[in-house]
Amino acid sequence: MKLTSKMRRVWFLIAVTVGISQQYASAQFIEDALRLGNQGIGVGARSLGMGNAYTGVASDFSALYWNPAGLAQARYGEFSFGLSYLNNKDKSAFNGNADEAGQYTSSATNLNTLGLVLPVPVRRGSLVFAFGYNRQSNFTSGMGFEGFNPVSSIIQTWAPNGEKYPEEITLAEELELADADTVTGTFISPINGNVTQMGEAIEKGGLNNWSLGGGVDLAKNLSVGVTLTYVAGSYRYDRNYQETAAQGTYAPPYDMKALVTDEFIDGDIDGFNAKFGLLYRLPDWFRLGLAVKTPTSFSVKESFGTSATSYFWTLDPQGYSSYGPIDEPGTGEYTVVTPWVFSAGASLMLWHLVISGDVDYTDWTQLEFTESNSDLDIQGLNREIRNTFRPAMNLRGGAEIEPFDLGVRFRAGFTYNQSPYKDDPKTFDQKYLTAGLGLELGEATMLDAGYAYGWWDTYRVNYDQTSRVDEKIKTNTFILTLTHRF
Repeated sequence: MKLTSKMRRVWFLIAVTVGISQQYASAQFIEDALRLGNQGIGVGARSLGMGNAYTGVASDFSALYWNPAGLAQARYGEFSFGLSYLNNKDKSAFNGNADEAGQYTSSATNLNTLGLVLPVPVRRGSLVFAFGYNRQSNFTSGMGFEGFNPVSSIIQTWAPNGEKYPEEITLAEELELADADTVTGTFISPINGNVTQMGEAIEKGGLNNWSLGGGVDLAKNLSVGVTLTYVAGSYRYDRNYQETAAQGTYAPPYDMKALVTDEFIDGDIDGFNAKFGLLYRLPDWFRLGLAVKTPTSFSVKESFGTSATSYFWTLDPQGYSSYGPIDEPGTGEYTVVTPWVFSAGASLMLWHLVISGDVDYTDWTQLEFTESNSDLDIQGLNREIRNTFRPAMNLRGGAEIEPFDLGVRFRAGFTYNQSPYKDDPKTFDQKYLTAGLGLELGEATMLDAGYAYGWWDTYRVNYDQTSRVDEKIKTNTFILTLTHRF
């Protein structure tokens, strides 16, 4: 082995162009900002079972996340502990060819909630504080694909055939996949199609909220609340990408047998936000909730890199048939500010039945990068955000019934999250069907289980639209919450 000296990425599933350090100074894209702004599947088993339509319910520890004004409803102290499990299934088709499909399954188990609710004795009304942890979002996902591409190769994104070459040597040249014509000042790069392309991408990590908040009655049946949250998390991305060509496809010295690359991104994330809520109650009949979440200022520190090796069918004059690996690491820092999120919800109580509905509004065009130590143009990224994204609404509805005072509560719901991409069809919107069950374990203890089945379409491109992977995503989410009141 011889050693030598703009694409669309999926919502919650990211693809990075091979050769990060050759093409970019960091792993920074507008989808990095979008990932941080997404609110995830939610907090609490009861709310999940009711389709996360909880802004107008908010009657337990998870009110700290959904609507802090709801904390004022607590008459007893409360301890809450919950776990979540995510199973993500990805079915892919390369360039629209269903015969070249891949399937990938990934899963993760995490702490979902851990917190306390503490009412404070007051002469009139209610004053309640709460603090603790919740899991805001989970980045766990994965995908794999393989297919024949007759019209393009990623090598052309590094060294376009016949175009002017830059002063710095490119990754394609280091791997002997292209050369430079010093007479014309252009690339000699004949490999452009008739290759089999394959890859696998794995994502891990998530965002965790450490929150402190409270709710207080301002007047009879009217409460307000605030939650202050420190957000901390991590993001890990690993991708293997390969291209292979049959013997005789290209003449020496460009008779490539295979190109193999491995990439990674490893990031640490932290930020801060506040949420303000209002809840109006007609006891045992109706509740109306409003909530506003401030922009979150996220600071991201990343390390990233790529390693690439090329293989050839014939030996070169020095007797080598492979070049590399070429290892090119890097680091980067940037700051992202997410948009305001406006929420409204209502719940109606009839007999032993609770019916609830929610709506969220987020203007994703207000997502922005504010700082970066890379050579990327921040204004260009923000302009791309405005041209790519749109305002979006999330709609949620749910119900809960406790028949005949049996100590068992049955729940069901639906969640519809509109895609923030302005050109996406309806099939790209996220849909969830939910169900749940609550069991009374004595007078003061409740065990809640929630389940959500999600589905939507999306796609990624490996380097341009001639190498596209269409995906069908299906998710199964379980949350189990144990609550004890004291």
